[in-house]
Amino acid sequence: MLQLVRQQYKIDESRIYLMGHSMGGYGTWALAAAHPEIWAALGPISGGGNPANVEKFKSIPEIVVHGDADTVVPVNSSRLMVDAMKKLGVEVKYIEVPGGTHINVAGANMPAIFDFFDAHRKSAASAGNGH
Repeated sequence: MLQLVRQQYKIDESRIYLMGHSMGGYGTWALAAAHPEIWAALGPISGGGNPANVEKFKSIPEIVVHGDADTVVPVNSSRLMVDAMKKLGVEVKYIEVPGGTHINVAGANMPAIFDFFDAHRKSAASAGNGH
């Protein structure tokens, strides 16, 4: 999909972000591990991942959002990822919403996610390598 967008639109390679909610949160971390060279920042919401994969995308800043009352994806799924990131020195902003459910944390935190993305760009040397 990204290749198609690149062909049809003028893309700022230093500002390609990846965000997803629920299964999309899992997908955010999976795609980051598979293609870490692409993303300027990540924004998984109410998802989870494999903490062993954090090493693959440790250079990518992240904003992670999860509600502590999520009954669909347990909040510990994000906590484990954030803990792994902190151990590796990843720049991470973690927003754990007290009483937040699986659904209500996404929309309410979009401004914070967009502000985080706006503040992060890839360096010119790493942006667009090979694309």
